[in-house]
Amino acid sequence: MVNPYPPQYPNPYPYPPPQQQGNGMAVTAMVLGILALVLFWVPVLNWLLALMGIVFGIIGLSAAKKRAGTGKGMALAGLVCGIVAAVIGVVIVLLVVRAVHEVKHEINDMSQRQEVRRVASRFANEAYPQWATSHVTETCPKSIDDLMPYMDTKDRKDPWGHDYQLNCDPAASEGMNKVVVYSVGPDGIRNTEDDIKSW
Repeated sequence: MVNPYPPQYPNPYPYPPPQQQGNGMAVTAMVLGILALVLFWVPVLNWLLALMGIVFGIIGLSAAKKRAGTGKGMALAGLVCGIVAAVIGVVIVLLVVRAVHEVKHEINDMSQRQEVRRVASRFANEAYPQWATSHVTETCPKSIDDLMPYMDTKDRKDPWGHDYQLNCDPAASEGMNKVVVYSVGPDGIRNTEDDIKSW
């Protein structure tokens, strides 16, 4: 009797094993995270890259669970790099803002000091001689108030809210400053480094 089925022979070429699928999200996360770290000094771009690295890192980790862990390391690297880059970017911006604020404060302080020195000098070198001319029997004004009528300003306070102070030495020799007008400066304490005098 004849066999109706042809004989079965084993396949000489075995089927290749199925290829593992890659994890594009993990690769993207890692690239974006590294770029965010490299460009940490560019604020907006750094934050965008870091945010995308974090998002793609989370998606890549989720995809790695479904693919037997494929790309888990890259996704995690992208997530960590994104977080670190975002933190560095925020710290850099805060440091820059602080530095700008300090420079503005320093410039403002210098300008206030120059103005105080100018006003104190006008009290001593312009207002006092006028006062002395009309008060020939007196050697020294009693206070800064005596000089106020000879000034074009009625403000007797410095920018820090302290009254201008007056020292008068009746025994000062000719050519010496008999009157010294000064500000106690920002600290409000006499005879400290920040005092600003008319000479």
